[in-house]
Amino acid sequence: MVLYTPYPDLQIRTYEAAFEELRSLKRNVTPDVIFIWSRDHRAQLKLDDWSVPGRLAIPWAFDEENPVGLVSLLREHLHARDLFNETTPVSGATFFGRKTLLQTLREDVLSQSVSGIFGLRKAGKTSVLYELRENLVADNVISVLIDLESYPSPPEDPVDDILADVRARLLDELRRRKLSASKLAQIPEYPSIQQFKSALQTLARKLEQDDYRLLIMLDEIEYLTPAGVDVAEGPMPRISQLLAALRGVVQESSNFTFLLSGLTSAILESGRLYGRPNPLFSWAKLRYVGPLESGEADRLATNLGARMGIAIDPGALSSFYEASGGHAYLYRNLASTVVASLPMDVMQRRITRATVLRHFEDWSIAVRGHVREMLDHVDRYYPNEGVVLTLMREHPAEMAELVKEEPEAARRLRNLGILQTADGIDELSVLLELA
Repeated sequence: MVLYTPYPDLQIRTYEAAFEELRSLKRNVTPDVIFIWSRDHRAQLKLDDWSVPGRLAIPWAFDEENPVGLVSLLREHLHARDLFNETTPVSGATFFGRKTLLQTLREDVLSQSVSGIFGLRKAGKTSVLYELRENLVADNVISVLIDLESYPSPPEDPVDDILADVRARLLDELRRRKLSASKLAQIPEYPSIQQFKSALQTLARKLEQDDYRLLIMLDEIEYLTPAGVDVAEGPMPRISQLLAALRGVVQESSNFTFLLSGLTSAILESGRLYGRPNPLFSWAKLRYVGPLESGEADRLATNLGARMGIAIDPGALSSFYEASGGHAYLYRNLASTVVASLPMDVMQRRITRATVLRHFEDWSIAVRGHVREMLDHVDRYYPNEGVVLTLMREHPAEMAELVKEEPEAARRLRNLGILQTADGIDELSVLLELA
């Protein structure tokens, strides 16, 4: 897309509006790059400052007498970015794979099913929530995403802060869409659970009249069931009460539901939660974010590579996948490491299997700490699975027997992508080698 703006002062709202327009176009256009022609002599500095890897604005300024002037301009900007280097959640043009999971979650939302999405750290859970939120816009779903990591954790009570934040986020989203939220605005900034439930019920009924649905997503849910706290009988009943209130709104309305996401599924699988019957036990559905399928990973690498002017050989794709085990963060991190070594001043950049293998050893040392952290979280939040995993590592010949003796632990380890099955035989993931 090329945008012409005649004004001498290029403003960021023009940049933002251009990408909003780009998202609405139905025709086949490049999804993350635009050209902007501007009379502002500081346009290049401004666009460099505003652009991010997934939203690149290039100033339309090149030597028109040069037969490859436009190509050189593109190369200068595209080769300088690294689309693999994403440490924050991704969505839109930089999100790949998980189509089956996304479709399942969309159906859960539209049918008012409550789901929990679980997986290892940096497996892509939050990115799935971001992408789901984008996909649900067309279904008139109003959604808010709350990251629980920043709240107090038991034995401190986080409920008041959670309710205040959900209320504030909902008000912002409703006002942005110019929808009424009078009942929600009338309750205190820090409402009681019952006040919040009543306001949420009223809001859901009002939105139903306007053909809207409502979705609350709670991410990093393990911070409500931290290690070292008695999740079954500990003195934190308000957490169970909050979940019971949300379940009540789901049951009493036809257009509201909520999703949970995190590492540990204890909040759904424990029969009791902080001294009360768990309102989500045997009611909410469990979904898992495991390693990428090889085809998904190949599409991620080739598509992002093409946007940076990089061709990736089939052997390199296999090497990326074998080295990372398909774990989303590790796959992108290895690809980013290799991209950083490529020359910038050539017309065609290529990654071969030899290129990947040349950087593997240094990369594996660099990510070892991250992998250990992932596995430490399994030990912390899944202590039984952690013991089984240790035994499997120490006695690999006895793995089949351990799987038979501890089928539930083996199931969770498979769902997390730590235990993999090949030709009906369980084996440990490459994550254990990297650790």
